[in-house]
Amino acid sequence: MIFRVLTALWLTLFAVTVAVAQTPAQIDAIVLDEMDRQGIIGIAAGIVRNGDIYYTRGYGYTDLDARVSVTPNTVFRWASISKTLTATAVLQLDEQMPGFGLNDRVSEHVPYWPNDGNKGRIRIWQLLSNRSGIIHYTQKKHCYLNSTPRYDRRKHASVFYDARQSVAVFSDQPLCFEPGSLYKYSTFGYSLLGAAIEGASGMRYTDWIDTRIRRPLAMASLRQGNGTRTGFEHEGDRAGRVTAGNAAWKLPGGGWESSIIDLAKFANALLQGRLLDNTERLWTSVPGNRTYGFGVNHSADNSLVWHEGKNDSSRTLMVLYPDSPDHLGIVLMTNTLDSNPRRIARRLAELFRY
Repeated sequence: MIFRVLTALWLTLFAVTVAVAQTPAQIDAIVLDEMDRQGIIGIAAGIVRNGDIYYTRGYGYTDLDARVSVTPNTVFRWASISKTLTATAVLQLDEQMPGFGLNDRVSEHVPYWPNDGNKGRIRIWQLLSNRSGIIHYTQKKHCYLNSTPRYDRRKHASVFYDARQSVAVFSDQPLCFEPGSLYKYSTFGYSLLGAAIEGASGMRYTDWIDTRIRRPLAMASLRQGNGTRTGFEHEGDRAGRVTAGNAAWKLPGGGWESSIIDLAKFANALLQGRLLDNTERLWTSVPGNRTYGFGVNHSADNSLVWHEGKNDSSRTLMVLYPDSPDHLGIVLMTNTLDSNPRRIARRLAELFRY
């Protein structure tokens, strides 16, 4: 009951009708007002319409002490929007390689993943839809066999993404449930998808992203988040600094980073169908899942598609309106962890009523 209420509220936030005029000044006014209300230190916003990047701008600071301003070229971690990137790559592979299918067992393509027991029964579509039973970072519901999840980040010793090492971080953990039987959001499930892409394609996961997505879309800033990023979190009236370290160990599910311009390019490419023969497969309805399709959330009628992310230095949000006349998309990246990007997106969407 609680979930249904929250989902209804979420969909209401983004419900829009008939297009109205708007200006960059109106966009700025909304973002600046929300920055003041929420205490946001720095944020970048992007809007795509009619197949183009309509507007991007940075607001506030990426470094308060040095007064370094956020610009459209400032790099933020994508956090879990990385899952949509990986899901797109998986569906590209499904479209382009006859020997690969979403119903394949993962062990067919990842020789270092168990091919027996319930782990051996995991299929590609179950990873995409978070129905594999693989753990997430902490103990949450539907994880009966993992009272205290014990993944080991030390097993990913490489500075850059290494598929085998990334899988080794969690591969010793028992599954939370029988594959396909329940839903459990899992970044580690997407780490396993990165390994499956490598096994099926014969290419490194990062090379697939580079040749099939980054370069075709000219996303010059898209890269592995293997450095250090700084964000902010409020402690009373004071904004304290927080730091995110190397995220290469979870790259496919939470480790990519870029500027707002390049996140907007990715959002626009999805809306324009430039990356997949059938982009709508990303927001397919999965039996048993309320909103999560293949790497992205969607409303019941698919008029609203979204993914958000949060890590130790940023919060991000990508909202798409695939059926809108001008193919509206809104992307937000902020360095303030206790901010609410959904509220900002709702207000921006009200400028473009459909």
